[in-house]
Amino acid sequence: MKTKLDTQIIDIESTHILLKTDITKNNLHKLIIEQRNIIKDEIKRNPQFTLYEPIEIIKDDGILELMTIAGKISDTGPMSSVAGAISQICLTYLNNLGTKNSIIENGGDIALKTNSKIVIGLYAGKSPFSDNFGLKIKAKPHSYGICTSSGTVGHSKSFGRSDATIVFSKEASIADSLATSIGNYANGKNDSEIVHNAISKAEEFKEYYDGIIVIKGENFGKTGHIPKIVETDKKLSEYYDIE
Repeated sequence: MKTKLDTQIIDIESTHILLKTDITKNNLHKLIIEQRNIIKDEIKRNPQFTLYEPIEIIKDDGILELMTIAGKISDTGPMSSVAGAISQICLTYLNNLGTKNSIIENGGDIALKTNSKIVIGLYAGKSPFSDNFGLKIKAKPHSYGICTSSGTVGHSKSFGRSDATIVFSKEASIADSLATSIGNYANGKNDSEIVHNAISKAEEFKEYYDGIIVIKGENFGKTGHIPKIVETDKKLSEYYDIE
C-alpha cells in the first residue's frame, strides 16, 4: 500500500520548494524566510560569503555552519550548498515535528526521510536518461541528501558541462556542495571525457558520499554505491512515488 503524502509548493524569491510530507501543518514558509534572511544578513556583513572558495567555519549551530562546513569539504564557497542546506534545515524542522515521510526538493536538491522505498525522478536535460529512468531509494529513516548540479540545465553557476552530476550523501548540504565542485570538472573534448573527468575528481571526496552519478548526453558514469535505476514511462521530473 502506497503512503499518501500532502503536497505543497513554496516559492520565495530564488527558493522553489516541492514538498511532500506527512506533516500537513508545518509553517515551513516562515522558516524558509527566516533562513534566507540569515544568509542575506551574513552576505551584507561578510561579502566573502559569496566567493567561490572556502571561508572559515561559522559556528552558529544553524544554516551558516552547514554551508561553511560543506564549502570546506568540497573546496568551494558556502553558497555552493545553499539550496541543499535549506532543504536540510527544513527536514530537521519537520523531523522535530515527528515526520516519518518527508521529501523536500529545492530546485533539484533533495533532503528526505522515509520509512518506505521511494522512486525519484532522474532529470538530465536533453539527455535520453531524462524522464525514462528513476532512482529507487531504499528506506531512509534518518536524514539523507540527493543533490544535482548541471552545466546545461537551470540557472545555477557551474564551470562544467555535465547534464547532471548527482551526489548521494547523508547530508543534503554536503551533497549539494560536492555536486557543484565535482560538476565543475565535467569538461573535456567529448561527452565521454566530460564524464570521466568528473568521476575522476569525485574520487578525492569519497569519504563524504555514498555514490556519484555523472551524465552527459548518452554517456553515464558512476562511482560508489548508487540506488537501483529503474525504467518508467512517468514524467520523472515531476514524479515521486513512495511504495
